[in-house]
Amino acid sequence: MPDRITEHLDEEGRRFVIRAPAEIGPDEILEAAHHQFILTHWEELAAASLSGYRQAGKGVLIVGEATPPRNKALRHSFMIHRLAYAAQDALQSVQEIPSLQWLLDQVERYDPHQTVLLLFTTEADTHAYAVEGDPPPPDALLFVQASNN
Repeated sequence: MPDRITEHLDEEGRRFVIRAPAEIGPDEILEAAHHQFILTHWEELAAASLSGYRQAGKGVLIVGEATPPRNKALRHSFMIHRLAYAAQDALQSVQEIPSLQWLLDQVERYDPHQTVLLLFTTEADTHAYAVEGDPPPPDALLFVQASNN
């Protein structure tokens, strides 16, 4: 399955390459929000992904988007996200993800020290991405560990 590739430079000049399944038509507004979230939280995402890999093997970092607050005034203030790691064998049993085959292909061939596989989920939808960014996951993990000490 071919990839759709988007490249970004953040405000610090760091380069990010974000791939997604080409056959899944993008919701441009939602995808732009996901890309911004990835760039803004790259170190944490890369660190969590590498930690998951070290504990459970190859897999995908799931970014669960919480249901927005019912109060319209609070709806756009911030979004709550929950992270979970799904190992490769757990993904084999999931059938309702439209981009599942693309994601399984990525899991087979990605290097967890260079690439982070992400699955953004809501109650109604899923969006899969393979991301390479700066710093790479091992350096991001060191950064996050140092920041938390």
